[in-house]
Amino acid sequence: MKAIILNLFIAVGLFLGGCSDQSSLTGPSQQDPQSSLIKLGTSGLHKPIFISKTIDGKKGGSIDIVGSFGKKVKVNGTLTVPAGAYKGKQTITVLMEGEYAVLDFGPSPFTFDIPLNFTMEITGIDLRGINKNKIHFVYFPDDGSSQPVEMQGTTVADKKGNMLSVYDAQLPHFSRYGWSK
Repeated sequence: MKAIILNLFIAVGLFLGGCSDQSSLTGPSQQDPQSSLIKLGTSGLHKPIFISKTIDGKKGGSIDIVGSFGKKVKVNGTLTVPAGAYKGKQTITVLMEGEYAVLDFGPSPFTFDIPLNFTMEITGIDLRGINKNKIHFVYFPDDGSSQPVEMQGTTVADKKGNMLSVYDAQLPHFSRYGWSK
């Protein structure tokens, strides 16, 4: 009888252990969220791109995101706030630190009545060894996953392998966005 009870406890323990979120017996282990990010190839110390602008949500407006990291990597983009996107005035921030092709928009969290439009080109990066057809512009929730962004336009990695771009991405809220492979 003791052997049956012991075997039952062992079986239940194995079953419960195999069903945990951290189990890798039945599926792949969770990968490092940064491993899917596109690196800009900048090394050493560089100044982040930081922009802050107050926009009246009733009237709308735009923010130009222009800068560089080192001598090679150039960033040129626009965040457009359509009229009626939100109520009142809001100070909007954009931060791009420069190690990865990632932007942090703030304040976060902040959801819009009408999605904002985002377009950007990043030139001077090295995309050798990356399947350009698998590059997407995505949203990075706090859980470390990535989710596709609705596009009116396209995401492109040029044939020369030195430019990333996104055209007419629809941002329904502020958070972290970027290019993933």
